[in-house]
Amino acid sequence: MEEKVFSVSNINKYIKMVFDKDTFLSNIMVKGEITNFKAHSSGHLYFTLKDEFSTIKCIMFKSAALGLKFRPKDGDSVIVKGAVSVYEVGGTYQLYVRQMNQDGIGALYEKYEELKNRLEKEGLFSPEFKKKIPFMPKRVGVITSPTGAVIRDIINVSTRRFNKVNILLYPAAVQGENVAETVVKGIKTFNEHNLVDVIIVARGGGSFEDLFGFNDEKIARAVFESKIPIVSAVGHETDFTICDFVSDLRAPTPSAAAELVYPSEIEIKQKLESYSLRLNTSISNFIARRRQYLEQTKISRLEKTPNDIIAKYRIILDSMYKRMETKTINMLKESKMQFNKQVALLDSYSPLKTMKRGYSVVTKVDNVCIKSIKEVTIGDKLNIKVTDGIINAVVS
Repeated sequence: MEEKVFSVSNINKYIKMVFDKDTFLSNIMVKGEITNFKAHSSGHLYFTLKDEFSTIKCIMFKSAALGLKFRPKDGDSVIVKGAVSVYEVGGTYQLYVRQMNQDGIGALYEKYEELKNRLEKEGLFSPEFKKKIPFMPKRVGVITSPTGAVIRDIINVSTRRFNKVNILLYPAAVQGENVAETVVKGIKTFNEHNLVDVIIVARGGGSFEDLFGFNDEKIARAVFESKIPIVSAVGHETDFTICDFVSDLRAPTPSAAAELVYPSEIEIKQKLESYSLRLNTSISNFIARRRQYLEQTKISRLEKTPNDIIAKYRIILDSMYKRMETKTINMLKESKMQFNKQVALLDSYSPLKTMKRGYSVVTKVDNVCIKSIKEVTIGDKLNIKVTDGIINAVVS
């Protein structure tokens, strides 16, 4: 009897049917570490899950990837949920992922997001509360592990950039349960005794779980309430903690924090030389302009000797005197003419003019003018004023 021969497609279809009918493989949860991660332009995610003994290829379609609460990357430890099936064209089986969560830190991440959103609503991240980092601080406080590479990196970078470095270390736990307690105590100690001009809270890189101690609300409020400016340098550039958001300045690494706090002495000298050159140039240009002005002043005789100035004002005074004299004479002439007019008018009304025409003025001895015969009686003594004298008379 001749044996039946199957095509490759037939075999792959059969294997796929077997996989799809297996209820265990159709809804399975797998734990592993992501490797060979690739986010395709289509939105699909391709990666491999591995443990210390084996690997399995995975694909997460765009519709499922849109529900992710984190950005997957190589090295992430995750728990995925999906179905194992066969890709017929390639004859390979792979895990079709419907859900993905970070292993062991899903709850921590939710706690982190809840605290971050709450503190942000309270305004602890607002730029208006950020304090300015002092230029050339006299003393810098560093809160970190006394035995780690972080403090050595900060010291090396600081001394390389600036000659007079004064660093005060407060030993603190940077991982584990005592992180918040020791970091908060360090911040309060520096503030209560006013020991430093700026504080660096630092820790090297690590996983989300390693850095989670700096996502503590106590640290956040201690950083916010600190009167001394605080630079947060926790983790690497891609790592963000609550401490970073509340701090006055976030540095991507501890070494970068040292660069932000201590200025480069070489750069300062170069700037000072540049400023000195610009200042000297400005002064030289100013002096040159003033000299040019003085020369032009001498040529145009805008400024003269004291005798020249006195002579100038004498001429001005003489001219003013002549104008005043002329004006005064004219005013006197005008006044005299007006006076003569008024005198002539007054003279025309004078009783003397009338008396010259033969009239006289009769008064009693008390100079009361007689206007009617009823005002006198027989025997009254009268004075009769004529132009050339007075006639004494008695009423008979």
